[in-house]
Amino acid sequence: MVATRNHPKEFPDPETAVATATATAQESSPRKRATRTSTANHTSPTKVEAASPPRTLTRTRASTASRAPELTGWSHTPSNLTLLWLAISLPLVIWDTGYVLMRPHSMPGGYLSSFWHPYGMYGEVDKMYGFKAYNAHEGWTGAQGIVNALETAAYIAYLYIVYQYGEQDPRQGSGAPDKSAMGQLQALSESRTVTGRMAAWAAVIAYSAATVTFWKTIIYWLIEACAGFANIGHNDWLTLIFFWGPMNFAWIAVPGYMIYVFGKEILDGLEIATQSKRSR
Repeated sequence: MVATRNHPKEFPDPETAVATATATAQESSPRKRATRTSTANHTSPTKVEAASPPRTLTRTRASTASRAPELTGWSHTPSNLTLLWLAISLPLVIWDTGYVLMRPHSMPGGYLSSFWHPYGMYGEVDKMYGFKAYNAHEGWTGAQGIVNALETAAYIAYLYIVYQYGEQDPRQGSGAPDKSAMGQLQALSESRTVTGRMAAWAAVIAYSAATVTFWKTIIYWLIEACAGFANIGHNDWLTLIFFWGPMNFAWIAVPGYMIYVFGKEILDGLEIATQSKRSR
């Protein structure tokens, strides 16, 4: 009795107490469900990853790319020594081709002979270039003249690509001598660099033209050997060494060097392409 009288508040009505308890239960139940859902998501990462395949695919591509080897693009870098040889040889070949294709007007006594005056003497050293072969209707001289014209066109196309699409590069030119041994001529070891598809065209054209030049000159020598040196056998050794040899040996040595250099670059490009396919 005393305790009841001294209570600071009156006891709530039973109906009011029940309504209040129901409202509290309704407010608390969504929070519990959200907490349970959050806990379920946290404790089952496998189900969430399985439901998001794009994220898994992205990770797979990233890991594959990180394992792929780095590949550098292929470029063609002719040395300036090669360019120097073409600058010297092409005018000589054009001059030679003109003499052969303009016979007999370019030969001694012809109205164009003054332009090819040195060939009057050389035709006596190598009778393949003289009246003997021309009067006998030897076909080799004219045939090689036509091939010379095709080679020249190929070399000019190569130079066009190099100078039109290439850029001066201070790096070591392919096939060039070591810069440390060049002294004041180090610039001859530098190169013009051509990249992309035009680089492939340049290497293939130069390689093909050099191969034709090399084997054409070899065949020229073999014809003389198989014919018993009928066109040069009348000369002494000094004449052959100083007049006939240099005019033929240079067109074997330098094109052979070019075949090696350009062939190596083509193989390097094919190797890069092979590695690129394997990495995909």
